[in-house]
Amino acid sequence: MPLLALPNELLLVIAEALDSQNSINALARANRRCWSLLNSFLYAYNVQHHNGDALHWAAKHGRLQTARESLRQGAHVESIEFDLRPLSQAARSGHADIAALLVAHGADVYAKKHRSSANAITIAAHGNKTSVLRVLLDHGVDPNFQCPNEDRLLHVTAQRSTQSRLAMAKLLVEKGADLETLSHLSETALQTACKDGSSEVVLYLIESGADLDKRSREGRTLLHLAAYKGNAEAIGQLLAKSVDMESRDNEGHTPFHLACYNGQLEVAMLLLDHGANIEAKSYKRHTPLLMAVLWETTVYVGVDSKPIGITSFLLERGANPNEPNDSGIAPLHIAVAKGDALCKMLLQHGADPDSRTETGSTPLHKIASGGSIESARHLLQRGADVQPKDADGNTPLHLAVRKYDSALVRLLIEAGADRLVKNNQGRLPIHLAKENAVGTPLAKRFRTEEVMDLLEDLPQGNR
Repeated sequence: MPLLALPNELLLVIAEALDSQNSINALARANRRCWSLLNSFLYAYNVQHHNGDALHWAAKHGRLQTARESLRQGAHVESIEFDLRPLSQAARSGHADIAALLVAHGADVYAKKHRSSANAITIAAHGNKTSVLRVLLDHGVDPNFQCPNEDRLLHVTAQRSTQSRLAMAKLLVEKGADLETLSHLSETALQTACKDGSSEVVLYLIESGADLDKRSREGRTLLHLAAYKGNAEAIGQLLAKSVDMESRDNEGHTPFHLACYNGQLEVAMLLLDHGANIEAKSYKRHTPLLMAVLWETTVYVGVDSKPIGITSFLLERGANPNEPNDSGIAPLHIAVAKGDALCKMLLQHGADPDSRTETGSTPLHKIASGGSIESARHLLQRGADVQPKDADGNTPLHLAVRKYDSALVRLLIEAGADRLVKNNQGRLPIHLAKENAVGTPLAKRFRTEEVMDLLEDLPQGNR
């Protein structure tokens, strides 16, 4: 008698004798009669011998009937596979119908992954699975739920994402999420959105009544936060609400200052086009140009081809290159340390090569203390004084000698620096070189000898 012609009782006996799930599945798929007879047996076998992993497969692939049958045959709703529970798997994959089924069968919405603090709620929120989150909220999850070691759900929707989180933000607000609850960074959801989120989320939160006047711990307004992070879309929404463009943070910085300090060219252009003060001064008299130079010399140190767009933009729009801060430091003092291109650009736009700080240091002093020799060449070509004295009476040559900088020593001497000028302690550059030679590390000894050779051609009485 053919196998498939056997009575149901014998087919069940045969199925029970098979030693693998694949074999049972093959028999069940032989025809419709076998499938109807053995389908439940197959799921029961899966539960008994494979920890009910069919439920996880159904949660991942959105197979509702598979999930139902697996549960009917005793699959555990909290079983763990690859560190995930079925509900977390459904949340990750975005299958709201599976999530609803699992919750109806007692799945714990707060149960964490086996090796982390993530649960179905946080997985749905971070994965932008709005339909799953709706199921969880409908089953009692608080819309102000705080993700373990993270932020509240509304803050998650306000963060940067490749997908729109507007629908999720709307869902949470409709369910009663508090617009003014603070994150672990002491930010409201709107503050987070202004830094990292989309313009549509920013606009929705504003229209929902979020506080436009909220400030950060640093005294920064929403416009400050958006400007620093370069969120031009958020800035557009805020400017449409007529927020104060010249508001000051705790250090007196305007949003325009922060855009320049973080190299946000697009935002700087936008703010200036809307009337930002290009010469605004912080409480320490930092101008936007000074902030821009600080950023570009920090970010692009050591880079041969330096994009200097923000500084160029400010200079082209008329920023004063000689405006110092309260310590007398002008943009050129900063640029010469690391940015050859910046130094050249500032000089071309009228920067004073002999500007002095409150301690009497010129840009050439700054280079001699540790800077770019190319910048020194630019300064000398622009007529910089080769031997100005600072408050201690040191010339750039004194400082270059202290730094074992033989190349700069040579350049200064060739440019006319006087090797016989004394500082306030009566020390000549040669005296400093001899002091350097005492106990000089081997790595610097050769450079020290070079400096000595350049300085030793002096009258006998001055050695």
